[in-house]
Amino acid sequence: MDAAEPANADDRSKRREALWDRVVAAQAAVLPAGAPQWLWAPEHAAARQATLETMLPDPAVRVETSLRVLGAAHAEWYVGLPLDRMLEPYLHTFPGAMVADAIARVIGEPLGLAGAARWLVHADGASHVPPLAAAQLLPESARWALAHPVPRNRTETLELLARVRSPFVTPMLHEVLAGGFEPRDPGEEERAYFHLFGEPETFFVDDDLVRGTSDRAYAALLLARRGERGIRPRVREMMESAGTADFHALALALEALEGPAG
Repeated sequence: MDAAEPANADDRSKRREALWDRVVAAQAAVLPAGAPQWLWAPEHAAARQATLETMLPDPAVRVETSLRVLGAAHAEWYVGLPLDRMLEPYLHTFPGAMVADAIARVIGEPLGLAGAARWLVHADGASHVPPLAAAQLLPESARWALAHPVPRNRTETLELLARVRSPFVTPMLHEVLAGGFEPRDPGEEERAYFHLFGEPETFFVDDDLVRGTSDRAYAALLLARRGERGIRPRVREMMESAGTADFHALALALEALEGPAG
């Protein structure tokens, strides 16, 4: 056992390095030719932004490219290279309407959609763009994110939707509750890189929930908090076969549903 641990640790370290190399290569392919390798180094924070602005002098093109760079990064939103960590807050320095327009232009591309979902959800971009633009852009981004192969990213999407009052949210939560979002199959090659930097189970901003709660159980709780009393039979049915984490969330949902009508 002890002899195997260093080998496992060494293997994990090598796979992390391989992941890093893959992400850097994917992001470099989005940037103009000749992008310096130190853009991905921990140092040079100020120079990184200045270089990006020199390479992409048109602000609108810079925003579009930044979204694609975020989309080219690995599926784990919490695995952020220095360039990612600069770009997520950097996009908040542009007018929200400009970023929204850029998202509308790139959201039809695979990398654009992935980057838009990551920024709107993980980087809280939804609160930066104008409300009308958020209502137009969030549904497509959220639907993509709710089928994400990494559980943490789906959870974070639900956490965002919990704060959004637009009419599209409740039907989407009902769809999650009904099991309508099947996580995309990333393929064996991509799956080998998941969870190298954290545990595979979901975690929550919501202190009421237990690690490992499923999307469906969380959606039930969010719907209950919105007063969707018609889900009560489904919640009771789910409780009959729920594990510990889901049972806890469903019990909270039932408590909300059986409270005084608001």
